[in-house]
Amino acid sequence: MTTNHTTHPANHAAKLDHFLRTLQQAGLRLTSQRRAICEYLANTDRHPSAYQVFEALATTHPDISRATVYNTLNTLQELGAIVELSFGSDHTHYETNPEPHVNLICLRCHKIVDYFGDPGIDALAQRVLAETGFQTAAAKIDLVGFCDDCRLQRVQEIREMANSTTQQQREG
Repeated sequence: MTTNHTTHPANHAAKLDHFLRTLQQAGLRLTSQRRAICEYLANTDRHPSAYQVFEALATTHPDISRATVYNTLNTLQELGAIVELSFGSDHTHYETNPEPHVNLICLRCHKIVDYFGDPGIDALAQRVLAETGFQTAAAKIDLVGFCDDCRLQRVQEIREMANSTTQQQREG
């Protein structure tokens, strides 16, 4: 069963603190724009793109620029505070949730759902350590496929194509 996860508000505060500390430890000033970006990332349960972050903040922070959003996201990603989820050219989103989970990524609508059931990551990490000596520091698992809505829509499209082909054969 797939479960959507909503982060508890206390986790939002911890995420915000982590993002701000990460920037400070890198020697960056905590400008109002950077703080707004970090607050947005800490309070979202989605996997936003840079464009989505900019659009969400542009109305309340008219002084924010796309460059600031992109640069701040890149910095947070390079420092390991967020993870880049890249789906080809011009289709990058960011993982802001540090809790262990699996990303379920729809190939059709590109929706990303967090799954928090036990994917067996700990057992896999132990097996990898025993077999190769590789010590896992973190794990990122993405499962790609089709969400329920897109899967059902595709089944309907296939049925319609089959019915159309059958009708054409009868007429031909």
